Amino acid sequence: MDEKEKIEITRKVLERAKAAEDALSPYAAREKDCLRRSEYAYNFYRRGYVRDCEAIINLAQYNRYGGKTQVFSLHANNDISTRASHVGLVSRIARTIGRALGLNCDLIEAIACAHDLGHAPFGHKGEVWLNAATKKHGYTFAHHVQSARYLDHITRSDMSLPVIDGVLCHNGEQVLKEYKPNEFATRSFKELEEKLELAYRGEIKQPRLMPATLEGCLVRICDVIAYLGKDRQDADRLGVHNLNDYTDYGAGVLNHKIIRAAGEDIIFNSYEKDCICLSDELYTALVMGMRENYAYIYKTESTGITESKSAEMQAAVEEAYEFALDDLLHGGRLLGKIYFPYIYAKADFVEAYRRADREHPERVAADFIACMCDDYFLSFYNRYLGKLELKKTDYFD
Repeated sequence: MDEKEKIEITRKVLERAKAAEDALSPYAAREKDCLRRSEYAYNFYRRGYVRDCEAIINLAQYNRYGGKTQVFSLHANNDISTRASHVGLVSRIARTIGRALGLNCDLIEAIACAHDLGHAPFGHKGEVWLNAATKKHGYTFAHHVQSARYLDHITRSDMSLPVIDGVLCHNGEQVLKEYKPNEFATRSFKELEEKLELAYRGEIKQPRLMPATLEGCLVRICDVIAYLGKDRQDADRLGVHNLNDYTDYGAGVLNHKIIRAAGEDIIFNSYEKDCICLSDELYTALVMGMRENYAYIYKTESTGITESKSAEMQAAVEEAYEFALDDLLHGGRLLGKIYFPYIYAKADFVEAYRRADREHPERVAADFIACMCDDYFLSFYNRYLGKLELKKTDYFD
């Protein structure tokens, strides 16, 4: 193919991309909104948020989703959800609804795929344990903040601001009737840095964590839609709680029914609007459904880490954190072998991260623990610190 033909194909591809963007909702994010720290040089077909999607799925933490607990830790059962399957489901649900609303599906995919990158091992229990360890050193750990920190500060992946903002502002533990960018929406990297610093000190308030785009708002509610029914079905599969005991508040009990009902409701109530809206009926159904999940699943002793083991695990996480912090305070010899070389392919970016946080080893120690898969944490602890008598529940137990 000669150069003239290539130029003509390039022109047609760019025209098609422009036509697709012109057809989006007037409230959708566009190429011009894809603000980065650098003057990134795009090629003709891999532009904007597409670049972000591809960068995310090549990150080390994306690969580690498969080894991180969604809800049920220490179960030797490949049929229950991991963080990887949850993220994939959020992405699929949000893109399906987003396409119907005329939103930017590439931005939706990027936010959804990255939203849990900062999750600690052992799901939300692990997040609580790690936060207990870091708070003793004046640092607040939260997985949504860690996810944004990972993208922007640790890997220095030159991710666009709307993606990092959507990740920072996702909150899968809260349901609202309306999701709409507000006056606190992040519009610059300076504002992002200020929010992160507030979050590190535990001083960020929820109104300041509303996504700046409708795409981010949609991912936020789809996070809830994705796990509500799936966690129930996982619990039923493991014999934790029977599906027949849940109440149908109008959106269904099973995963596929909740996804369909919620998707239709959001589309009908949000179409050609500048917000993501839920009907009163869907809002009530999701709130009541989440209450049942907390009562029947999340607060029981059947998630793999019983209450009798929880104190032991919290002590282990605190011990591992202090061990890592001590290593950093004495030059970081061990973490220099088992952590820093595996963060990112570009060594100069990793070195920039190390230099930037030289005065904040308490943050870096939390980064190290948060990056671990469940099994890696157990292996690390048992090699360097002691012996945790934890084993995965067998299929046949």
